[in-house]
Amino acid sequence: MRKRNILFHALIVFVVCCMSMGCDSGSSSSSSGGSSGGCDTSSSSSGSSSSSSSSSSSSSGSGSITGGTCTSTGNVVITDTIRVTSGTYDGQCKTYIPSGMGDGGQGEDQKPVFRVENGATLKNVIIGTPGVDGIHLYNGATLDNVTFKDVGEDAVTVKSSGTYTVRNIEGYASEDKFFQINAASTLNVTNCIIHDAGKALRQNGDTTFKIAVTFDRCDIADMNEGIFRSDSSSSTARITNSRLHNAGDICIGNWASCTSSGITYY
Repeated sequence: MRKRNILFHALIVFVVCCMSMGCDSGSSSSSSGGSSGGCDTSSSSSGSSSSSSSSSSSSSGSGSITGGTCTSTGNVVITDTIRVTSGTYDGQCKTYIPSGMGDGGQGEDQKPVFRVENGATLKNVIIGTPGVDGIHLYNGATLDNVTFKDVGEDAVTVKSSGTYTVRNIEGYASEDKFFQINAASTLNVTNCIIHDAGKALRQNGDTTFKIAVTFDRCDIADMNEGIFRSDSSSSTARITNSRLHNAGDICIGNWASCTSSGITYY
């Protein structure tokens, strides 16, 4: 009974305090660090902070498709491939323009703009025109926030076995394929925009090694042929939560498994 009386009196004191000081716990918590007017609203403020954090997390996981988000901060002219062998190379949203490295057509002797290998990361890059042979990947690598203004021979080529993560990527005007896979590997792609290409992905023709590919939250449009192509009966591909427009067949060729879910057409 004594505890109940103490709690009752404490409640009355709190109500009187708020009425006399004009303090509303809801409006006080929305104030960014402002005075509480003499009332202790730390509990309410903590609740507000938690709600804000939850809202931010929900927004980041909303499933929007943005592709690359760089706005060019300037041009960098290069005459040879930039190798990223460890750590992270941050291009700071510069546009990398190859010179003397190829014409951006379908010739097989063009150099890549970047070679990323051994688990390294390349991020915040715009590949300018000509796109030459894009980016080559070896022994596992990550690409994050990369835009291809005008794809050359290919945008991204997996050259050796490993696990590859590609996120926040976009590219346009790929005469043949966007991703070329030349070795047994796992490729996970999230948040991509691929428009105007022959195919989104091609396993090297007439090969039987196994690749495992996933695309999630991609916008793929205006494919001349389709999305995934392989001749290997051991390879798998899956596309989920994506938007397609005039994208052709999702699965072309011989796959152990090639599936889709959460697809919308526009």
